[in-house]
Amino acid sequence: MVSPLISLSVGGEPLTSANLFSAEGMSVFLLVLALFGLIGSFLSAQLVPSRRRRYRSSGTVVEEDVEDGRERGVVKWFNVKKGFGFITWDQGEDVFVHFRSIVGDGYRTLNEGQRVQFEVTQGQKGPQADNVTPL
Repeated sequence: MVSPLISLSVGGEPLTSANLFSAEGMSVFLLVLALFGLIGSFLSAQLVPSRRRRYRSSGTVVEEDVEDGRERGVVKWFNVKKGFGFITWDQGEDVFVHFRSIVGDGYRTLNEGQRVQFEVTQGQKGPQADNVTPL
């Protein structure tokens, strides 16, 4: 089942920092309304279908369907003492992950072979996983 996405805009301009929320994130949208009191034509929301996202990595352009704006992969290895490791992206490329990018309270670590969801950002040395959560 494809989960619809919600695109938010303020005064007709799309929100870039909060770009897309899944339908399960509706409470976040309502929290924005409660905190900022923005209503009517000033703040709008629109359900949009799943879209295709492009990434340039290793000199190639890769396209894939994105349902919730997050990627999936498997933890290749993670060094607990050093606090970093690599995730093998489902499309085959390795992505760096730092312990600060793991979502959770307390001691954050990943296990080899663990399935995870994450966002990809461009780090100084290449693709980097951010907002990593176990599946």
